[in-house]
Amino acid sequence: MPIDPVTGWTVVKNIADATKKLYEVARGLKDYETKQKLDEVLDELRDLKQQASDLEDENRELRESLRFKSDDFEFKNPFYFEKKHPDRALCPKCFSKHIIAPVAAPYDNGQGVWRRCLSCETPIEEKRGGGYDSAAYGMNGGPDGWMGR
Repeated sequence: MPIDPVTGWTVVKNIADATKKLYEVARGLKDYETKQKLDEVLDELRDLKQQASDLEDENRELRESLRFKSDDFEFKNPFYFEKKHPDRALCPKCFSKHIIAPVAAPYDNGQGVWRRCLSCETPIEEKRGGGYDSAAYGMNGGPDGWMGR
């Protein structure tokens, strides 16, 4: 059963509070044997606190990892889109690293339509342009081309 973050931190806080109370009790004891047993319990509580904290960190990482494999996103070549923000394209390079990074507005550089990632600054070609028309530049090699002159 997954533990939500609030519950996880509550468990860690309760363990810390119990540890503090036991430590205060142990300080006031005179009997060496009882004090030693309380110290052992305190050590176990510290270990439990560390384990609970580690489990909470692991739980958070797994939730984030699962989020990227969920139906919250869809791929429309070449970008990912979060379904709740269908107008915001996400960088595929960052998305592969589990980073949600939007891309800038499209721009046409004369050879195609591009967008740049706002996080990693990678340029991404959204749509190829038609390229240049060789006949328009007189490069067709025919009688009117640059070699025929």
